[in-house]
Amino acid sequence: MINKKFASILPLSAGILWGLTGLFVRRLDDIGIKNTIHLAFFRSAFSAIGLIIYLFLKDKKQLKIKPRDIWCFFGTGILSVLAFSVCYFYTLTHASIAVAVVLSYTAPFFVMILSAILFKEKITLAKVLALFMAMAGCVLLCKTDKNTPITPLIITVGVLSGLAYALYSIFARFVVGKYPPLVITAYTFAFTALGSIFLIDLREFGSAISNAPSCIFILVAFTAVSTLMPYVLLTIGLKYIEPGKAAILTTTEVLTASICGVLFSTDTIGTAGIFGIILLIAGVILVNTGSVSKKL
Repeated sequence: MINKKFASILPLSAGILWGLTGLFVRRLDDIGIKNTIHLAFFRSAFSAIGLIIYLFLKDKKQLKIKPRDIWCFFGTGILSVLAFSVCYFYTLTHASIAVAVVLSYTAPFFVMILSAILFKEKITLAKVLALFMAMAGCVLLCKTDKNTPITPLIITVGVLSGLAYALYSIFARFVVGKYPPLVITAYTFAFTALGSIFLIDLREFGSAISNAPSCIFILVAFTAVSTLMPYVLLTIGLKYIEPGKAAILTTTEVLTASICGVLFSTDTIGTAGIFGIILLIAGVILVNTGSVSKKL
């Protein structure tokens, strides 16, 4: 049982781990794994197989789910994780890490609106202020990259990644009290793998791996660090934190991605970017403390 006072650490940590995604995707793209569907298939299949084997050996009864809950896992696996992976990886390979992450962080807007409609979650002044502070910080960080052409297609795909990202918190909320977090994550990735297998060219995927065998180690690390761990952390966090608040807390992904872009890529952070980081951190602190709780 986790103390609710420390539950905010879970989505914060998930955001940090997701922030490392760009490094893995860029590296895999450099060595020849360029098809985003291939990345989505491998990380989801590897995650699902690993979790299902672990749960089967630990307590196979946990793997039993009710047929009426299948639609929730279809939502988390196909409509969220698969759709997000395809859109996000596309943006990462056609724009800077900062731009891709910022566009995906339209997600809190979608989460806040959908949560208010579906779960009657209160839209408080603290959440609205924190959301605008976080988004303003994200935009300022995005503006630090002067060399990336942002086309209408990139914007559209990036925003779609934000919508898909938001849907995970929404669909998972329906089953988060019924099944353990690992079970939810396992079935989510099982559905993602089943969905992506119809979209990939297995011969092309096999050829890409045979041409660069070392990519296996990167793919495994990518799956463990930026897939399994963050989704498990967020799923556990949703037991204690409202989806809207959790979505804002995961904006630590933007900060992490921006720092990684500077340290390991050609991205830079100027004065605007530094101010954006300050706004982003302030927004996270505001929603975490809940110092402004007046309902709008």
